[in-house]
Amino acid sequence: MKTLITTAFIFIQSIVLFAQVSEVEKCGLDSSPTLNTFEANYFNEVYQDRKGEFDFSGKVIAFYKGSAGTTTSSKSDYFYFIKNSGRPDTEVHQWQARGTQLLILTEEEKLCSGGFDAILVSWSKLQKEGRSRKKLVKRLNKISS
Repeated sequence: MKTLITTAFIFIQSIVLFAQVSEVEKCGLDSSPTLNTFEANYFNEVYQDRKGEFDFSGKVIAFYKGSAGTTTSSKSDYFYFIKNSGRPDTEVHQWQARGTQLLILTEEEKLCSGGFDAILVSWSKLQKEGRSRKKLVKRLNKISS
């Protein structure tokens, strides 16, 4: 019985994820850091195991990439990679999410950043904690000004 419930849960979760990723063509159509409804739904689903109570709806998100995680990126770049990866739908979304750090900003960091709610850092070899996280937040204030 437990195996059946677990299997059903995984099946339902993959259907829900596929429903969100099937809307990926409506994501990343601009470089605005403010998420549209489709983008918010996408990130809420893909990062559901790491976001806690955080809801991406209407949020302002910064994007960084690169081995040091300090190269400024954009929402359109993030989704361009996903749309053009050549991987099967659900696989690429899970793969990209595993390679991305989600940094949900505190109220103090949000003020310091110029109003960003979170940062997504893709494919960095370095964890963005402590001083390196503070540097990213301060850089955002310069970008948003």
